[in-house]
Amino acid sequence: MDDTKYQQIAFQLLVLNDPAARLKFIKSGRRYHDFFAMERRNLKIFGFEEKNLNKFKKNYKYAAEAEIEKAAKNGVEIIFSDDEHFPELLREIYDPPYYIYVMGDKKALTGNKLGVVGSRKGSVYGFNALRSILPDIIFEKITIVSGMAYGIDAMSHKIAIKEGGKTVGVNAGGLLNLYPSGNAGLINGIKKSGCIISEFPLDTIPRPFLFPIRNRIIAGLSKAVLVVEAEMRSGSLITARLAVEQNRDVFAIPGPVNSSLSTGTNYLIQQGAKLIRKSSDILTEYGIVNKRIKAVSDIKLTSSEKKILDLIGENEVKSINYFVESLGMSVSETITLLMGLVLKNIVSEENGGFRKIA
Repeated sequence: MDDTKYQQIAFQLLVLNDPAARLKFIKSGRRYHDFFAMERRNLKIFGFEEKNLNKFKKNYKYAAEAEIEKAAKNGVEIIFSDDEHFPELLREIYDPPYYIYVMGDKKALTGNKLGVVGSRKGSVYGFNALRSILPDIIFEKITIVSGMAYGIDAMSHKIAIKEGGKTVGVNAGGLLNLYPSGNAGLINGIKKSGCIISEFPLDTIPRPFLFPIRNRIIAGLSKAVLVVEAEMRSGSLITARLAVEQNRDVFAIPGPVNSSLSTGTNYLIQQGAKLIRKSSDILTEYGIVNKRIKAVSDIKLTSSEKKILDLIGENEVKSINYFVESLGMSVSETITLLMGLVLKNIVSEENGGFRKIA
């Protein structure tokens, strides 16, 4: 490994202890190589602490080698920005990471990716929206990127795993402190179905100020970011703003006007985010025609199935009792017909009822 990479690792190890100084340093247009070329007295002007300067200026190679060795012992790979597996889109963002830590299959970092973010309080409405939309996205080999948090993030990863797709989790700390610990089972599933990445040194403990930094990686990895249920003051809206700054598309699923979890998503739509109702709304932006969805006119339907479709609307959820009363059939006959339409991907089951898929 050349000296440049040792300096990049050592710089990252140092600046995490002085985040305000790092920000001031980067905003001045300087980078890691400037840090090691500058006199200490000049570095102190940016706010770097003397004790850290003494430690890293002289012993940066030793510190970097110790980090590299620790990564190898824990099955973590360090991928630098000049590596073929370093995500191309991530290279384009403002202040891109010099390298990322990867745990799992680094091949998951290639190809089309969709960032999915949302509330940790994700509701049945949000989960059902994901179940309706993401399977077709995953079928088209688009990797799902999210932050492994409870709620919408976790559900996005779970659907990707269930559908046999790839998913990437972006951690808000070092890879030896995966967060949240309560999602340990899911995190193991993400490693098997893709990978977990971070730009933070291995031992970094997740802290509040690291989450927005992490969110810029979610947006930076992805061609577009889908926001599903978010309040006005939320990390999801920060991610959406970062996506816009990085010239990424922003999608949002509209929500009920009386739900606090819809205030953020509905606001994004007002501000110009693309309203998402079905998977094809997203796939169109990727230039993909969904091969799984056939027009209803191309699917053979029985007369009874056609009667059900005549009774059901795209934006309405109708109960089983409604169909039983309208068709004059038994409950078992009606359920059989409805489930047949679900399997044909024409109708979806939602909130105890059924709705036509547009």
